Amino acid sequence: MSRLLHLDTVDSTNTYLKMHRADLPHGTVVYADCQTAGRGRYDRTWVSQMGGLYFSVLLKPPYNPFLASLTQLMALSICRALETYGLSPTIKWPNDVQVNAQKISGILSEAVFDKSVFQAVVLGVGININQNDVSHVGQPATSLKMLGVQTTRETVLENVLQFFWQDYPALCEKGFETIHAAYIKRFAALGTEITVKDGEKTIFGLAEGVSPRGTLLMRTAQGQQEIYIGDVLS
Repeated sequence: MSRLLHLDTVDSTNTYLKMHRADLPHGTVVYADCQTAGRGRYDRTWVSQMGGLYFSVLLKPPYNPFLASLTQLMALSICRALETYGLSPTIKWPNDVQVNAQKISGILSEAVFDKSVFQAVVLGVGININQNDVSHVGQPATSLKMLGVQTTRETVLENVLQFFWQDYPALCEKGFETIHAAYIKRFAALGTEITVKDGEKTIFGLAEGVSPRGTLLMRTAQGQQEIYIGDVLS
């Protein structure tokens, strides 16, 4: 289903697809050897070393309330691809992927509007593949090579996309509930005490689960809270 475009160097694969969205069809995937201005969530810099997999997917579904769950579908797809190598990846809500509590992948989702009219969603993904050192990440991180897995970026990309497109139609029709059970199975924080940063607010409590909408359910001193957006710090 994907149309693949390979670039040696680009500022950002997300930016490229947003700029060229009118000329490219739904399902276009652009991947690059290097990004000079890669970005993560909350405008964090994503340092794109050689050896990593950096790609974005252009999606043009009808506007619907389930678009926010596409990042979680991608996180699940990455987990399933990594599991084919015998690894046991987990998801740090909402969409970071970890192995042995070390970050191996991050996702940035951007909705594109033109004069308030929805145009597309661009899903940007970074996966650490063949790097020998990921100490620049600023948090515990790893790569497939550091985990003893020998593979190519193209193979990982093909596997991730295969899993993504497999569940994409159902998610667009019915939402996060279609992947809820599979996501929860890989939700590392379930039943543990965590801290979530939501803007200027910090929330501490027990991670009780993830709702059928994909929101984080926490038990705090004030009772159960439903977190729609935030950053899990621990």
